[in-house]
Amino acid sequence: MDESSFQATVGFSVRDTLILFWLHSTFDQERYSVDIHDSFIEEFPGRSVRYEYVTRIARQLATEGALSVRQEHKKMYYQCTPVGKERLAKYQDLYFNRFHEILQVLDRIYYSLTKNGEKPTPPDHPLPTEFRSYFSKLLSVKDVIRYLALHLSLNRSSFYMAEVSQQLNDLFGWSPSSAYLYTVAREMEESDLLHGFWPDERRSVRHMKGTDAGAAFYPTITHSLEERVKNTRHYLNYILHFIQKDEN
Repeated sequence: MDESSFQATVGFSVRDTLILFWLHSTFDQERYSVDIHDSFIEEFPGRSVRYEYVTRIARQLATEGALSVRQEHKKMYYQCTPVGKERLAKYQDLYFNRFHEILQVLDRIYYSLTKNGEKPTPPDHPLPTEFRSYFSKLLSVKDVIRYLALHLSLNRSSFYMAEVSQQLNDLFGWSPSSAYLYTVAREMEESDLLHGFWPDERRSVRHMKGTDAGAAFYPTITHSLEERVKNTRHYLNYILHFIQKDEN
């Protein structure tokens, strides 16, 4: 996910990010605008933001009473005001729990994909309902389903899609709706990524097993999902760094 797509998805524009950065960076000390610009570029590598835009945001925040401003010679120094601290607290209330809960799910998915780092703690509750639609905007839900279904197909002689849902809940603390799960399953059968069959005449539970095409596609979907998860975790961690609730 590129930066502009991520910002559009999570509702954090460059302006939002700069406001958050200004309020956080000047919370308990004065900062010079050039210093803020340089620090921003260092904290968010690869993000191209002009110095003029950084100072424009500072002036807007000062006009709104969120930053105080003091001129020393030709330098303008800014510091967060009580109004600014209240605004920062609103960012915390609005985004912290949402991003924190989602990041825990992403960490578990990333570990499942890569086995890198320390194993995350298993989920002790599902992703809250109010965050589910938001989560589906960050990742391709279809890719998560396809990844785990293909993983099962490579390690079991057969399985059924309800097991995929259960595995998603047990491993990650999240699963999609049953309707969408079975929609993806049908698509995987149609594209020969899975082979479905009825184990008996009752036709109550359709079983799945792997195919050569599915085995060949597994590395592709794993790599694609890993990149998406890695980039999304990267940006969420940056944002969470600036809205930690213990800041105030």
